[in-house]
Amino acid sequence: MYSFKEIHQAYLECRKSKRNSLNAIKFEVNLMDNLWEIYESVNTFKYQPKRYIYFLTSSPKLREVFASDFRDRVVHHLLVKDLEPIFEPLFIYDSYSCRKKKGTHLAISRLKRFVQNKDYPYYLQLDIKSFFLSIHKNILFEKIRTATSLRAKEKLQGILYLSNKIIFDDPTKNYLFKGNYRQLANFPTHKTLFHAPKNRGLVIGNLTSQFFANVYMNDFDNFVKRKLKVKYYLRYVDDMVLLGRSQGQLVQWKNEIESYLRTFLKLELRELFFLKSSKEGIDFLGYVVKPSHTLVRQRVVNNFKYKKAQFLDTCFKNGTCSLEDALKFKEINASFYGHAKHADSFALMQKYQIENWIRNKNE
Repeated sequence: MYSFKEIHQAYLECRKSKRNSLNAIKFEVNLMDNLWEIYESVNTFKYQPKRYIYFLTSSPKLREVFASDFRDRVVHHLLVKDLEPIFEPLFIYDSYSCRKKKGTHLAISRLKRFVQNKDYPYYLQLDIKSFFLSIHKNILFEKIRTATSLRAKEKLQGILYLSNKIIFDDPTKNYLFKGNYRQLANFPTHKTLFHAPKNRGLVIGNLTSQFFANVYMNDFDNFVKRKLKVKYYLRYVDDMVLLGRSQGQLVQWKNEIESYLRTFLKLELRELFFLKSSKEGIDFLGYVVKPSHTLVRQRVVNNFKYKKAQFLDTCFKNGTCSLEDALKFKEINASFYGHAKHADSFALMQKYQIENWIRNKNE
């Protein structure tokens, strides 16, 4: 089903973002043996995901993470590479998460164009309650099975085998916790896979989970565009924005969306939603988009200010600043610049002296 060359290429793709992690380094120590193990296990239908590392993170908000082993991340890349050409032609243009040549900045650029149409002065912003925890595994697998059966004759057996293994794997049965056990006692039950109903919920953060989210929502996207005929609609994971001519039209669409999600995907919208004039600004993906201009979201600015204050406190008050600390903050500064430059942020850049850092980034 899978050649050794394909597995090696999946490894190369995987290591791009994980090259310096301890897990990746351990994998590379015995690289050929580890790649051969993947080759044999997937081609003899003996592949089993390894133990997860389980921990809690508070950035940007408190959530649990089940981190897959590097070897399993290679398999995720192997599978997604085969699923992409099957599903990409089926996806609508305006879904932006986990897709090549898409992403947050293109989504914001597109939204800027949307809100400049004065004939559509109102917006509706919705997101799904506990999205990844609520994904119904049987529904997801059936969507993959149906699409691949029609479009992937050669790789059908391998795709369905790996999809089944990854989707129905239960990380709560095989994990190692790293962190403070006291945090677990206070963690909300509705945010954890440990309390998810049987065959519900995907691991947050895996490449496959992000891609599966688009697969799961694809029929819904087409329902919004083809059946409801919403001209200005875009989605990033479970966060969606619709523009309409009137608030009444948007309310009607919201009711039909709720019904579709509940009936066909077993999902519920969050109770909190926004139905306003676009002139008030749409808070989306770290920006506030208005017809006349775009701002960086205040939470993003505050987070940068906090990290900068921490850095300055360490370096100039305690006198313990290391080269590693300085380089780390330089990366934080560059990241903030990369985000802010897509907004109307000249004054913001001047205030925090971002230009000087960027000008000297190679020094």
